[in-house]
Amino acid sequence: GLYGSKNFRKRGRQTVQSYVAYKGKDNAQDASVESIFPDMLFDQNLYREDINKISFVLESYQDYLDAKEAFKDYQVGTWGGRGEHALFGDVALANITKETAIQDLLAHENVDPKDTFAFGDAKIDIPMFNICETGVAMGNGGGEIKAAADYITDAAEDDGLYNAFKHFGLI
Repeated sequence: GLYGSKNFRKRGRQTVQSYVAYKGKDNAQDASVESIFPDMLFDQNLYREDINKISFVLESYQDYLDAKEAFKDYQVGTWGGRGEHALFGDVALANITKETAIQDLLAHENVDPKDTFAFGDAKIDIPMFNICETGVAMGNGGGEIKAAADYITDAAEDDGLYNAFKHFGLI
């Protein structure tokens, strides 16, 4: 599940509006926490044993630097912008990446990596390209993922997945 803290609806509104604007979408001023995270659960117990990542609003870039210092045994990152313009921070379990998740899944399902595709639109998705045969960057992705990709498709909102599936003869 995706869980929101008690005040996230109100506090997160301006941040998700900035996120929508950063992504270049129209009507950013109309975005809400619920429209960006429609499956988010509120009013739930946030003290859980099954957490794998916690995201938080960055009041400043210093919040990210402080989290990185405070949680040295975890992966600490940012998203929703670059560098000092990032909007969110996150703290995740150490030594677990999208690459390791795919390795475990392929082993569990007994699938050869040569039969796989990875799709991504951000730097954090690049490790998937290390294990999958073909790395596909979404057209709305940043320069780093596009440089790492074997193929660049259209933006997600312009049917990028569908167009890539067609390009590779998967559908």
